Amino acid sequence: MHSDLIDLLPLERQNALAHEYLLRLSVVSLTFVTLLTLAAAVLLVPTYVLLSESARAKEAHLATIESTFSSAAGATFSTRLAKLSDNAAILSALAHAPSASATLRATLAVARPGIMLSSLAYTPALGAGSGKLVLSGTAATRDALRSYQLVLSGAPFAAAANLPVSAYAKDSNIAFSITVTLAP
Repeated sequence: MHSDLIDLLPLERQNALAHEYLLRLSVVSLTFVTLLTLAAAVLLVPTYVLLSESARAKEAHLATIESTFSSAAGATFSTRLAKLSDNAAILSALAHAPSASATLRATLAVARPGIMLSSLAYTPALGAGSGKLVLSGTAATRDALRSYQLVLSGAPFAAAANLPVSAYAKDSNIAFSITVTLAP
């Protein structure tokens, strides 16, 4: 039905009405965009205040730390920090070292026919040195003792297995003490 309406206005007046309509629409759109921008700015103010206060607090904390380092207590703090760094380095090195229980489990897993162990003594590696494991017990025969020493020296956890020659003096019921140098 709207298409049946007849527009009786002259063409200049129709163009002026269309121009006024577009002008009103652009003013309303511009006002809406301005209001949205202002609302967003108002909502950003608390965030800005929070961040600026946080930055000021961090700067104050940094100034406190710097004043601590420059004072006499800072020297003791620096030495304490150096000790803590050394301790952290030691703990880091221990993280990569094999555990004593894993070494003892691997030692006890080695086949030992004719060998009866009576004591195990573990000494961990210190610094650049390697750890040691002292195995004491009784061997039924020389051959059993010799084969046990060879098996220990070939074990993946051992760098060497040393047995004093004097242990071979007896033929049977041989008391022994094997010192195993642990592999790094």
